[in-house]
Amino acid sequence: MNDVATLTLAKAVNAGLRRAMEDNPKVMLMGEDIGSLGGVYRVTEGLKRDFGAHRVLDTPLGEAGIVGTAVGLAMRGYRPVCEIQFDGFSFPAFNQITTQLAKMRNRTSGDVTVPVTIRIPYGGVIGSVEHHSESPEALFAHTAGLRIVTPSNAQDAYWMT
Repeated sequence: MNDVATLTLAKAVNAGLRRAMEDNPKVMLMGEDIGSLGGVYRVTEGLKRDFGAHRVLDTPLGEAGIVGTAVGLAMRGYRPVCEIQFDGFSFPAFNQITTQLAKMRNRTSGDVTVPVTIRIPYGGVIGSVEHHSESPEALFAHTAGLRIVTPSNAQDAYWMT
């Protein structure tokens, strides 16, 4: 019998993050309120409990610092997964994403890679227009060195994580 689980998109991302963390001890999560509070839409719920505070890091409110730290960690062999709470909050980290993260491999002729994943929820109809409903991924999609993906369903969300 083939057991198939039905998951919401958020639960599928959680399951995908869990799988990645189980498979690779260098995978770590970082972002605002992702540990104790479980992140936006509770996507990271339970992961700090199960993997520890050294792999699920609650960061200060500072998107540029989150991404900049992730770039440094990736250069040292880690595989950071950052959460920026909403798309509109990505602008403070725009420089790190487009001029550091996206360009490092090319600038070093492939000698240095920075395997960073940045998760950014958007939309969600939470009733707050400023910074919570923006969708500026087109600005990133036109940056060489970045891959922009958006899952259309829970199965995609699990495997993209």
